[in-house]
Amino acid sequence: MFFSKHTTLLFSGLLIASIANAQDAQQPVIPAAPAATPGHCHALVNVPAKFSSKELPFEVQESGETLEIIPAKYQWVEKQIPISEETKTLEVVPATYKTVEAQILVEPERKEYEVIPAEYAEIQEKVMVSPATRVWKKSPNSIASLNGEVMRLIASPAKYKTVTKRKMITPPQVREVIIQPIYATVEKQIIDQPATTREITVPAKYKTVRVKELVEEAKEIRTPTKAIVKTIKQKTVISPATLSWQRVPCDSDLNKENITAMQKGLRKAGFDISVDGKPGKGTLSALEKFQEANNLSKGAITIETMKALGVDID
Repeated sequence: MFFSKHTTLLFSGLLIASIANAQDAQQPVIPAAPAATPGHCHALVNVPAKFSSKELPFEVQESGETLEIIPAKYQWVEKQIPISEETKTLEVVPATYKTVEAQILVEPERKEYEVIPAEYAEIQEKVMVSPATRVWKKSPNSIASLNGEVMRLIASPAKYKTVTKRKMITPPQVREVIIQPIYATVEKQIIDQPATTREITVPAKYKTVRVKELVEEAKEIRTPTKAIVKTIKQKTVISPATLSWQRVPCDSDLNKENITAMQKGLRKAGFDISVDGKPGKGTLSALEKFQEANNLSKGAITIETMKALGVDID
């Protein structure tokens, strides 16, 4: 294929050789030279991969339940407790008495319930947030260079994010606790020696005692809890990185006026460089970073890059 003297193609045979010698990489297809317009210049550039981003729900804590115990209700009541029995005595020889101690139930045995909280364990899972990519990058000042540029295939591994989630191992439980009854000691009189003559009836004696009575049993209330879900961003490759012929400015287009305009565009984009109309290292480094940040083709100063900086040479 022949081109007129007014059409320039920036092309590297060493680039193709370096790609063919990359043993661990899939050899890319070198595109055919473009149908160029006389007077235009083109270069083989690295078109970056395109990605789409979407949010995925991720459950960090499963649904469960909470447990609430409503204690039993009691009330104090007064009861008449006999402290001495009805007795008979003789009129002539009175009966004799002795005092003994008796156990009176003050609080009955009851049940209380204790909540044993649920047990959780933290587990870690790896989630891919960015897939593996391959990008062709220029290798400057390579000793393998004879008449062009050397391109190197850079493989970037997939990126993962470790997410910690809590998983319930044991659900909340209720343990029953038996509260023993409470007794009070009271004294009462009983007959020691009965009368020996005429019987006299001695009425029984009572004592008023306050005791606790159960009014309402204890109960439990279980309330379901929702799972905790967070979202993570995941990138997916829409189109992989490729090599492509793209139009670039010719030497006559890279004059002081256009270089100054590009430098002003770079400064407007936030790059701290000198505006002197000279393509120095600072300007070229800023151009590469601008292309990287804006997902533009890399490997040359393309017309696309110049237009993104507000410079139109057409």
